[in-house]
Amino acid sequence: MAYVKILAPLTGSASDATVLAGAFAAAAPFKAHVVALFVRPDPAEAMPFFGEGVSGAMAQEIVDTAKEAADKASSGARAAIAAAAKAEAAVVIDRPEKRDTVSISFREVQGNFADRVALAARLSDLVVFGPLKQSDRPGLAEAFEATLLETGRPVVLTGQTAPKNFARRMAIGWDGSGACARALIAAMPYLARAEAIELLSVRKPNTECESCDDARDYLALHGLACEERMIDAGSRGVGAVLLEAASQGGADLLVLGGYGHKSLLQIFTGGVTKHVVANAELPLFLVH
Repeated sequence: MAYVKILAPLTGSASDATVLAGAFAAAAPFKAHVVALFVRPDPAEAMPFFGEGVSGAMAQEIVDTAKEAADKASSGARAAIAAAAKAEAAVVIDRPEKRDTVSISFREVQGNFADRVALAARLSDLVVFGPLKQSDRPGLAEAFEATLLETGRPVVLTGQTAPKNFARRMAIGWDGSGACARALIAAMPYLARAEAIELLSVRKPNTECESCDDARDYLALHGLACEERMIDAGSRGVGAVLLEAASQGGADLLVLGGYGHKSLLQIFTGGVTKHVVANAELPLFLVH
């Protein structure tokens, strides 16, 4: 199995360089195609914020200002693509097509950012976002949420800087849940190429630590060896323990099941996902 289409939502900001670097790193093992998606805001969506009684001239000024900002952001996204493609020796093409090298195409659509990203994600193998705590585009967190919770597609959140290595040393946060199992299976294309794999299981106070036997056996059936580490959380949160353990183990990608229900409030205000998403320095591979 290989990933052949990787979606990289762009905003026309400085963070696009990090998103593209992560997308190219994720594409490299498979010589995959990257679709850089820019969502042009619909000026009509801004009108309700100004209320009734807006004159025709003022309405036109709002539309013109929004278009000017979108044009500037679109140009910024295109410039980021050109620079990243040159740095990564990737081929820029007009439309996705199978090639023997990493390639990228630019797609621009108009509408609600989260909705359009989630729609494009449905027929993508993987979606790459930049660090959400650096989000500079309204709707970016919502797009991450919609992609993770509604599409079933795996999501990569890049680290703070472009990855030097990607998926060579992988850590898997394991608690035996369905989300963890789905994440492990979705990550198999990378796990099959990894130089080292470590299963991390965290024991919370007054609970039994989930065995890694099933995950280890599954990997073994695919011809993959792994290390196992069980960690006592003590009074610390599971998310903090996982991040520390992955870092100490030299992992350059942490695989996790995305927790939470279909509510932005749920997923970003509590639990493992919130802490890991907000504090990770290394790239994350998440599946809900």
